[in-house]
Parts: sequence; structure tokens; C-alpha cells
Amino acid sequence: MPELSEIHVPAATGTFVVPRGVTIVGTVYFDGQVLVEGTVDGGVRSPTVQIAARGSVEGTVVGEHVVVLGEVNGSIYAKDLILRTACTVEGQIYHNALVLENGCYFEGRSRRHSNPVGMAPDL
Repeated sequence: MPELSEIHVPAATGTFVVPRGVTIVGTVYFDGQVLVEGTVDGGVRSPTVQIAARGSVEGTVVGEHVVVLGEVNGSIYAKDLILRTACTVEGQIYHNALVLENGCYFEGRSRRHSNPVGMAPDL
């Protein structure tokens, strides 16, 4: 089976779910909400991104609203970013508003910026 290096659904709404047990190698672009319960080895760009408790992203996450309950190893660019209890984030984060819940693990550098999504690199 060929690997997908990019998934892009420009006119979609609703929620795109990466189910537990599924690994996407490449970048996910979605105009609705993305819920990562499995693994994305690449990046995610969506207005709203949630990484579930057992979800994992290895790469860059870009979104207006990002909530991390699982793991991210890479950069996060988000207007509003919430790192929930028991999540693990290693890398650079760029945000306008940041919430760190008690018990979250964050290792890296945090930078506040007025337009963090606008400064995100192309994935």
C-alpha cells in the first residue's frame, strides 16, 4: 500500500478523526476540526486541533485553538493553546494565550506573539 505524504480536504467541515491504532505519515490539512486519537508523523494544520489522551503528533501543529491531552514532539503555533494535565509537549510553542494545567509536562521554549498562526512555517 502506498504511503500518503499529504492529506488535504479544503472544503470540508465537521471533524476529521485520526483513530487510535492509525498512523498517518505526512501532513494533515483540514478546514474543520482535527481530533488525533492515533499518531501523526508529520504535522497538522487546522483551525481547531485536539490531541487526545493517547494521541501523538511528531511534527508541527498549527491552529487557532489547540488542546493537547496526549503528546506533541515539535513546534506548536496557536492563538489559544491549552496543555492539559498529564500531556507531554517537547519543542517550541508560539501562542497568544496559554493555559498550563497542573501536571502537564512541557520542555522547550514558549513565546507569546500577537499572530502565532500567521508566523507558522508552511508544512
